[in-house]
This record gives sequence, structure tokens and C-alpha cells, in this order.
Amino acid sequence: MNENKNTIERQPFFYDVTLRDGNQALPKPWNNAQKKDVYLQLLKLGVQGAEVGFPASSEMDFESCKELAQLTAKMAEEGDEVAKRIVVSGLARCVESDIQRCWEAVQYAPHPRIHTFLATSPLSMEHVLHMTPEQVKEKAVHCVKFAKSLVGDKGDVEFSAEHFGDCLENMDFVIDVLKAVVEAGATTINLPNTVERYRPFLYVNQIKQVYEALPKDVTISVHCHNDLGMATAATVESFFVGATQLEVALNGLGERCGNTNFYEVAVALHNSGVNTGLHMERIYETAILISQWSGISIYSRAPLIGAEAIVHRSGIHQDGASKTKDMKKGAYRPIDYSIIGRHQNDSLSFTSQSGRTAVYEIITKFGYKMSLAEAAQLQPILKACSEKEGELSAERVLDVFREHFVNVNGRLVFNNIEVIPDENRFIFHFKKDGESLVKSVTAEGPIEAALMLMREIGMPVELVKYRQLVVPEKDKMWAGRGLSRMLLKAGDVEVEGRGVSSDTLKANMRALFGGVNLLYKKV
Repeated sequence: MNENKNTIERQPFFYDVTLRDGNQALPKPWNNAQKKDVYLQLLKLGVQGAEVGFPASSEMDFESCKELAQLTAKMAEEGDEVAKRIVVSGLARCVESDIQRCWEAVQYAPHPRIHTFLATSPLSMEHVLHMTPEQVKEKAVHCVKFAKSLVGDKGDVEFSAEHFGDCLENMDFVIDVLKAVVEAGATTINLPNTVERYRPFLYVNQIKQVYEALPKDVTISVHCHNDLGMATAATVESFFVGATQLEVALNGLGERCGNTNFYEVAVALHNSGVNTGLHMERIYETAILISQWSGISIYSRAPLIGAEAIVHRSGIHQDGASKTKDMKKGAYRPIDYSIIGRHQNDSLSFTSQSGRTAVYEIITKFGYKMSLAEAAQLQPILKACSEKEGELSAERVLDVFREHFVNVNGRLVFNNIEVIPDENRFIFHFKKDGESLVKSVTAEGPIEAALMLMREIGMPVELVKYRQLVVPEKDKMWAGRGLSRMLLKAGDVEVEGRGVSSDTLKANMRALFGGVNLLYKKV
């Protein structure tokens, strides 16, 4: 193995077990048409191998495996590159009739495989199989030879030492059995952690022992269940000690707590410099489809694919996410999510734990311009709302922004402006400190008139910058209306007044009056 910290030349062999291990664990297993949909999605992902079922388990499963093998052959003839190389496998107990039935189903595929298994752990041999170790070895060798006699040169044989993870105390025996089945014709040796009981290091060390003991032309495979939540870790680390075939399942489907999650392994290896050979941009799409087809919802905090996987709520995390949002490697995310076809990297939500960065990101995503200083002013207001209401939606944050930064009322309340064009005169109808006033000002234009009015009523301001825009489309309530932005200054303090109206003149006045209210707040 030529490996370095940047790239790994050895490529993993992704062997998907969704159609067998995943399907058998569903409350309502898929019918043949549904299994075909799943299989076609696996081809889109570019998997190198697929265990399509357990042909001897039922007539329906036999027909499904046969149909998928024939479909693969047809697609390969038509030029589909994935179909040309994919290994189509069926599972069989170490029973001749099972093995025969398996071959009858998968033989049509360009690369068929018989996968047979027998437990080798002391617990299973004594209490489940009621067989001696010698009998187990003899049966394993006999069945592998029989399988090899069926596949000949057209296909290959995989042997699984079921409950391998429980074989810590009899590894010498297990290795002896594995050497014997390799001699009998098995070219792939699968080492399942059928029930996850211990820390991954112990299992990974077992994998290393087998890898070092068997001929290097034998493919070492791992198949981990997720009983303690460490199946991904065990699978990934096994690759780095010699395992090449990684048995995984879409959405982590499988018995009890599921099988190793396909997507997590693929991304972990990708991040570690390993070329997975997969169409990884199909991952997110696949996860959604499998959830729909299986009827099993995706856990909201599921790595990579869960709704919460991209959400940041604490102020520190939101700040880091914002500062690295345009980088491939984010401060608080494992990947650029576009790699898996998920086209959003970071979602900032507002809670009482959030800071100004969340405010800034949420408002600017609606298309508004906002300074971090303004975000800092709005943050405690939103925090108070969140303490009462819980998590605030983006729309709720926008509502609060509008209330405090757009068409702002305070000491002044703008009502209307009349224009007398022939006299260059402007008549303002407004309130100051609750008193209704009407003031007439002569000036070259309405903004100049409004600035003169402010001096007259004792609230002078300087216009630093002015822009006339349109409310962004993402603000569904006000989209398309005129938006005026005025940067105003009084003394050493600058604020931005924002005004919105379908009438541009009124938008200007609301921006100016609003900015003055921000500068001259009630004492």
C-alpha cells in the first residue's frame, strides 16, 4: 500500500448491502419494482458491488435477484459503464441448496458472485450452530468448493466469517478457516462485526491480523453493524490496515441500529485523500429518495444528510461559519456540501445563544445590506424575542429588522408630503413628540427640503450618502417596492435610514425621517 497523508493510491471497493441487509430490516420490505428503483440509484452512485438479495429466502427475492442480474447484463450490452463492471452478488447460507439457488439467480450478470457465510465465534458455534470448530471448518470449505464449482471462471466467491467481531479469543482458529476457504476458491474474505460490542480499535486490529496472514491477492472485506454508533469509524479505519471491500448501506439501513452508513464512509475517505470512484454528487439526492422509498425518516442530526447537519446556532459557531462560508473547508463543517449534491453549506438560525453574525447573515440573505454594527444593535432585541418564543425563523428575524430599521417611527412620525411644483414648495405633514405639525419649506428638491425642515425643528442632520433601490425579491411582503437608503450624520454618529413605499418620494421621506429617529431617540 502506497499511502501518504495527502493521497491514497489504493481505491476502496464499495459493496452496497441495502437491497439485502437493508431491505430485510424494513417494516415493509420493498417489492421487486421498488428494489429495481433502488438498484438503478446504486448504479447512478457508481458502486462497485451490490448484494441484491437472498435468493433462497423466498420466490419473490429469487425473482428480484434474477431480474436485476439480467437488467445489469442488458445495460452492460447497451454500453453502461457501471453495469459493465459492477459485481452482482447474492447471499447464501452454507447450505448447498441455498448456494445453488443463489447461482441460478445471479449467473446472468456480467460479474456474478455467490456470498456464503458461517459463524466462527465460540458463542455462535456452541449455542447457535451446535457445531464443533472442526465441523465448522469442514462445512465452510465444502460449501466454498461447491460455490466455486458453480461460478467457474465467470464469477467469484465471497466467504463471511459471521460474528468475526466476537472472535477475539479464537483468532488462530479463524485464520486457519480463512486460509482453508481461500484455498477452496474464495477470493473475497468478509469479516463482519455482526454485533458491535467493543471499541473499534480491537476490531480493526483483528482485520490487520487477517490481512497480514492471508495472500495479498485476496480481497479483505468488512461489514459492520452500528449497535454502539461506531460502524463508520471501524469501517474507515479498517481500510487503512488492509481492507479493500467496504460493505455499506444507503442511509445506514439494516438490522437493529443499521449497517455502516454509505455516505459517511465515502466522505471520510474522500477527506482523507482517497479516490472513492463514486459519483458523490448523487449522495444527497439518493438519501432523500431512500428515505421516501423506505418510509424511514432521516434523523434531523444525521451526519451530512440531516436537516440540522448544516445549522449553526451558537454565536461563536455562527461567526466562524460566516467568516469561512466561501471556503472549501469551513470552520464548523466537515465538507463543502456541494460535493454530495447538497447546495447549501451553512444555515444560521437565531436563538437566545446566537450573536450578531446570525443577524447579519439572515438579513443579508434576504438581499438587504446591513452593517455588523447594526446587527449588533438588533441582536439583543432578537435575543429577548427568542427567550420568549424559542428559535426564530428567518422570516421572524426579518420582521424584527423591518420594525427597528425600516420606516422607523420615534420622536417623528411621517404622514405625508405635498409638492407645489410651481413654487418649489413642499408641505410636510408629520408628528413630533406626539404633536401634529404641518410645515412648508421652499427648496430645490424634496430631500433638501426635508433636511432644511430638520434644522428648523431642532434635529439637524447631514446627508452623507443616498441610494434609491428596489426591495429585494426574497422579501416576499415588500418585494418590488421602492427602497431608499440614506446615510445620515449628526455630530460624530452615523446611521442608515431605510424607507419603503410604492411611492419613491414617500420612500425617501420615510428613510430620512427614520434615520433622524435613530439619531434623536427619546430620552
